[in-house]
Parts: sequence; structure tokens; C-alpha cells
Amino acid sequence: MKFPKEKVRIIQIVNSHKKNQDYRAIIMMKEDIMKQIEELQDTEVVDDLMMSMFYLNRYDELIILGEELNKKEYESWRELYYLLLACLGNSDIFYGMSIIKRSKILSDAKIKEFYRDDGSNYLNIGFTNELKTIEKLVLILVNFIEGIIVITQNKFVVDKEFLAIRILEMLDTLYELGSPEEIIEELTDKIKMMFFREV
Repeated sequence: MKFPKEKVRIIQIVNSHKKNQDYRAIIMMKEDIMKQIEELQDTEVVDDLMMSMFYLNRYDELIILGEELNKKEYESWRELYYLLLACLGNSDIFYGMSIIKRSKILSDAKIKEFYRDDGSNYLNIGFTNELKTIEKLVLILVNFIEGIIVITQNKFVVDKEFLAIRILEMLDTLYELGSPEEIIEELTDKIKMMFFREV
């Protein structure tokens, strides 16, 4: 069996850049990462690449990368998280809905219980022991996007200001429901990056 030297090299370099918060350097490694995608599927490297694009406000590139990964049949919870955040950052909830509908992870029957119309809401997502934190974060975003889609059926235009207000309302709801602090802090951090970067 051949030792995966290139895989190890990429992981070490990405981890070093991540430690130094050098997100541009991680993005510069995109080509190398994509060439080794099959070897790297069991690592956090691809998700770190997506996170880096999000942190640098490169939502369009992140979404394009998501499509490339979809063709290579790569999907993870963290990938979904940053893809849905990028759609919100672009005020493109329809593309967010497209990601939700095409996701293999989200099409799982047990997961669908947490976001179908007559299923769960923010309350039971927050307090279930069946889900990891990243899974809860994704499902909160899924529920949020599906709720906004309902509003748009009345031909309401969704812009950045409207989304920012609705997301802040969602945060208030999560807080009132007593959602775990780590969930609220993580979403608050990302919302600030998307909508209040200049403040």
C-alpha cells in the first residue's frame, strides 16, 4: 500500500494556515485540494477551504466550489453549513433551497423529521441529543430558509436588509427557547460577518 504523502502534506499545510488564520493561503491551495479530493474526503481540509472562502466574503466562489464538490459526490455537514450561509450572504434563498433539495444528507428520512412542514421546529432541534452541534446549525438554517421561501410565495422581494432583520428575529427566538449558548454564539458570529461586517 502506497503511503499518501501528498495527502499528509496538504493536511499539514492547511492546518498550519488555519492556525495562523491565513485564509487566503488556504484558498490558494484549492487546485491541490481538488486534485486530491478522493484522498481528502475523510479529513477536514475541504471544509476548511469552504470556511476560508466564507471568512473572506467570497460567497460566489464558495457556491461554485459547492457545485464542483457535488459533481465529485462530496458532501459534509460543515460543507452544507457554509454553503447555506453563503446563500444567505448573497441574499439568494432560492439557491439555498436548491442545495437543500439536492442534498443526500438532508434527504435522509430521520434528518427530514427536523425540517419538514409538519415536523420539528427550532425548539426540538436545539434540545435533541440525536444531533451534533454542526447538524443542529445546518437544520436551523434549513428551517429558516424554508420559512423565508414561504414568504416569497407572495412575490415578496428578499433583500439583504430584510434577511438581516429576519435572521436577528430567528436569533431572538432561539434565545427565548433556551437554545444552547454555543449555537447562539456561533450563529451570531456568522451573522455579524455576513450582515454587519462594516460595523
